[in-house]
Amino acid sequence: MSLLRTFLLGTAAFASSASLFASYPEFSTTKPNGGQRGTEVKLTVTGTRLDDFEGLIFFSPGFTQKSVEKVEKNKVDLTIAIAPDVPPGNHLMRIRTKTGISHARQFFVGIFPNVDEKEPNSEFETPQVLQLNQTVEGLVTNEDVDYYKVPLKKGQRLSVEVDGLRLGYTVFDPFLAVIDKDRFEKVISDDTILHRQDGYCSYVAEEDGDYTVMIRESSYRGSGNSFYRLHVGSYRRPDVVYPAGGKIGSKTKVRFIERDSSFEEEAQLPAEIDPGYMIYSKSQEPAPSGNPFRLVNFDNALEVEPNDEQAKASPAAGEPIALNGVIEKPGDVDFFKLPLKKGMTLELQAFAQSLGSPLDSVVNVYNEKGGSLSGNDDGGGRRRLDSKFKVAIPADGNYFVRVADHLERGGPNYVYRLELIAAEPELFFSSPQFTVNDTHYRQFIAVPKGGRYATLVNISRVNIGGDFKFDATGLPQGVKLLTEMAPKDLGNVPLLFEAAADAPLGHQTVPVKLNPVDPNTKITGKLRQEFDIVRNGNVVYYTEIEDKLPVAVIDEAPYSLSIEKPTVPLVANGVLDLKVVAKRKEGFKNAIRVFMIWKSPGVSCLGEQTIPEGQNECVFNLDANAAVTDGKWNYTVMGEVDGGNGRIYNASPFTEVATTTAHLTAPAIPLVAVEQGKESVMVAKLEHLKPFEGKAKAQVLGVPDTIQIEAAEITKDTKEVSFKVKTTDKSPVGKQGNLFVRVDVPVTGGTTTHRIALGSTLRIDAPRKAPPPPAAPVVAAAKPKEEPKPAAPAAPKPLSRLEQLRQEAAGGKK
Repeated sequence: MSLLRTFLLGTAAFASSASLFASYPEFSTTKPNGGQRGTEVKLTVTGTRLDDFEGLIFFSPGFTQKSVEKVEKNKVDLTIAIAPDVPPGNHLMRIRTKTGISHARQFFVGIFPNVDEKEPNSEFETPQVLQLNQTVEGLVTNEDVDYYKVPLKKGQRLSVEVDGLRLGYTVFDPFLAVIDKDRFEKVISDDTILHRQDGYCSYVAEEDGDYTVMIRESSYRGSGNSFYRLHVGSYRRPDVVYPAGGKIGSKTKVRFIERDSSFEEEAQLPAEIDPGYMIYSKSQEPAPSGNPFRLVNFDNALEVEPNDEQAKASPAAGEPIALNGVIEKPGDVDFFKLPLKKGMTLELQAFAQSLGSPLDSVVNVYNEKGGSLSGNDDGGGRRRLDSKFKVAIPADGNYFVRVADHLERGGPNYVYRLELIAAEPELFFSSPQFTVNDTHYRQFIAVPKGGRYATLVNISRVNIGGDFKFDATGLPQGVKLLTEMAPKDLGNVPLLFEAAADAPLGHQTVPVKLNPVDPNTKITGKLRQEFDIVRNGNVVYYTEIEDKLPVAVIDEAPYSLSIEKPTVPLVANGVLDLKVVAKRKEGFKNAIRVFMIWKSPGVSCLGEQTIPEGQNECVFNLDANAAVTDGKWNYTVMGEVDGGNGRIYNASPFTEVATTTAHLTAPAIPLVAVEQGKESVMVAKLEHLKPFEGKAKAQVLGVPDTIQIEAAEITKDTKEVSFKVKTTDKSPVGKQGNLFVRVDVPVTGGTTTHRIALGSTLRIDAPRKAPPPPAAPVVAAAKPKEEPKPAAPAAPKPLSRLEQLRQEAAGGKK
């Protein structure tokens, strides 16, 4: 399964003529997966819909397409040149055809020449022989093991690093080992903090002889997609650097820390912030990949040992500041002291595992008395073990920051960097993710000749206001950006690009910027578009941030779209139908999926509609809330068609849609109850907000057809309006809730649709049953008078035993 998400373009068949029209290419693989800088590389790219190939779009400078040797439907052979100063590592590129732009794939630039793996090399006894400082392009299949023999002298360094998972083809987990002639593993590497599943290791030869580099899948589960680039050389391979960041434009002494050694050198830092900046050694043979290095516009504070107690805390200036240190041994902790002001809210973000350090940071903030203010263990994000939290400062004074490892581990490579900043002014923009688990879908600007392409950008502001103006310098010939402004009160805007009908095919990567309208504002907004480079479902391994848009002119689309300009405004708490009309080329009948790119504040509607096959219209129902105010807004929609051979996009020109406040409003009509089959009246009390001329039609909506509510007419002077309710024996018993009154108010150009009395309720009761006739009184029959019965003789009085003996004695004397 591909980790680098693709567009997975559909191929369902429509009209046979559809395959003649524009379609977007799919980019699957490159062979080789990288090349040496300063050389020309014969490159084969594979995919689908490549038969109208035009060229590669590179995001990084220093790449040149020299020639195209062969173009087929699913494969293109070409030659590219890589300038000597292109940084090592991965670089994004896209395929451009006459009819579209592909998703992005990465191409790796190395410092060594490429050699291809040559089978048989699957046995220790039959390794492929290599020289130092070469990069092998290879493949590990199921249960496969690849062996490479390298001759070394005693004391000579052998370093090995693999690009496997990072190539983005499959969930490839490589395992590396350096083995001596007696088959003892001298060093091994499976996973690393710096490169996740991709390992690296380094070994200094203990004696002259041949050493063997082994690579396999860690569980012997290779596949036809388990490609790798194996860098074999004498370079130094640092795990992490200290400090792991610095102030832009400064010179900084940096220590490169390896597994068992380190070295230092002074580094000149770039003048601009680069979120993906990597640092390389200048004094030693550089590694095939760099170490992450934070570029910021504030100073470093380095720990001074001993600082393992609050009383011995290393001093630091107030924010913004970057605290840097190393948890050098198990059980070690570091304290920093810095002065802070009451009312400040600081964001503390630790960088450790994101830099290649094994530290699982735990960060706490204390006051001078040792009382805890806040703290964090795992801050979330892709490197979730790095701490991140906010803390509010309750009073002026000195505060203390404590850094430790969660498991109380430590070592020379347990480097950390803790950035403490208040909200710095910042402005950037990016497009949202348009579909699930695919950050590449529609993240390009492919403008058809005579047509348009639209996208949405969200604008993120931190402590900065004011209006900004878009600047898209360097667009392809014949292309212009129709969006001018990013107003201060809008969080997103549509970007609409248009190409002239005679614009030549071509492309540029364009650094779109936002320049302030106010000359006193010194902040410039930049594009910050994040792409998932390696992902598997919901698991994201690597991302890339780009500040340029790929913009291309492609062939004319077989259809165009336009929005009919409404003749009336959309009112607050009202609705408005927005009609989209398609104009088709002869023979093109496919269904058109239409996206609503953007909606003005307070307005909602469905995100897409469909113009059915062979038809030419669809309608978006715009729904305004009560907060909508007066304004004029540019709306655009974009079409997407499955042309039978890929997707075809084209956007409409901007169409102005006006919004305005309502003419009238009304609270919900109090509950009205009526018996089934009878009549009643609903009364709405009106509040006029602005006058209108003529008569408006009002009608209660939301009831079933079996309940008839007569419409009414109102004028600007009507204070309340009554609606006659008629029910039948078919009207459903119970409450009819969420009713409202629709009022069509006449204005210049037509009528505006208002919705008032929202939440009104009508209750239908069952007919009352007639009470039953009163029951006849029940008189009990007279009973015959009974004669009194003679009293029963009294029961003899019981005698005591003594009395009984006396009576017996008396009877005996007789």
